[in-house]
Amino acid sequence: MEQMKITGREIAGRKALLSFDEKDALILSGLKRIVFKNIEEIVEKFYDWVTSFGDLDRLIGDSESLERLKKYQQQYILSLFDGQYDEEYVHSRLRVGMVHRRIGLEPMYYVAAVHRLGYLLGHIITQGMKKDGQVLASLDALDKIIMFDLSLIMDTYITSLMDESRRSKEKLSEYALSLEETIAHRTRRLRDQARHDGLTGLLNQHSFYQELKRELARSSRLNHPVALLYFDLDGFKGLNDTKGHKAGDDILVAVARTVTQVTRQNEITARYGGDEFCIILPESRVEQGVIAAKRLNAALEKNIKETQVTCSIGIAASSPDQPLDADSLVKLADAAMYKAKTKKGFSLEVAGTQAH
Repeated sequence: MEQMKITGREIAGRKALLSFDEKDALILSGLKRIVFKNIEEIVEKFYDWVTSFGDLDRLIGDSESLERLKKYQQQYILSLFDGQYDEEYVHSRLRVGMVHRRIGLEPMYYVAAVHRLGYLLGHIITQGMKKDGQVLASLDALDKIIMFDLSLIMDTYITSLMDESRRSKEKLSEYALSLEETIAHRTRRLRDQARHDGLTGLLNQHSFYQELKRELARSSRLNHPVALLYFDLDGFKGLNDTKGHKAGDDILVAVARTVTQVTRQNEITARYGGDEFCIILPESRVEQGVIAAKRLNAALEKNIKETQVTCSIGIAASSPDQPLDADSLVKLADAAMYKAKTKKGFSLEVAGTQAH
């Protein structure tokens, strides 16, 4: 009753709609003796009718279940004639509706069963009474209480269906939200995979050029310089050939990890290809590039020294007074890197100047 918000006032309103009053309650209570005397016959005839329908018979199940149902039905029928149709009575009817809903009885079968029960009760009452006036009043009262019960039980069907619909809608919404989150996550992951090198996790060459062009455009707008470090690994090919690709991959991963450790948050790191790497230094001149290159060389010498692999770094910069496009800046840094390779060990070279 609380779930369906059925109050005592609403119960009175439902009775008023059916013109069900205390006089009807008294008539029904006076019929209980006749009904009680014939209760077994009524129930037997009722279930003979029920089991004649295959769908209903299968729903009932075995003979033990049928016998239990007959006992419950006797109690239900006799309660129709108790004369007390208060909140407790209403609550019991709502429970009847919930039980039938849970076992899967379709409303059309329940309505037909109520109609059949009304017919059987009316027949017994008509036979047990002698005065026509009393018969008509009794049948009228019986019809009212059956309709009262039916309205309550059908409401439980409707409420249950609405609850199921609401739960299904909530589950569908949750599923849709989960699906959207999954798709968004996978989209981000695919986008991230498309931008990054699969082995090192650094930006790939395509993404590197996108970032470099974006940074050069920003620096031009804000009148800032941009420095670029371009380096590769000396001796890497020989190690890769002698110790295998797994050893080579391990070095590349170690280099990428070192690069990530020594660069600042706003500096952009990329694997240009093979054993070549680039670092974009926003708002930095050549001098800041040299400092960053020395810091990187020191860290790499410490981390990969035992591999006999060294590093050559080329440094170039685009400045407000000498702006360069992305391709020109990369070519300048690449040329400086090749000059650095003429030196042994971890070396660096600034574009257009003497070796350091």
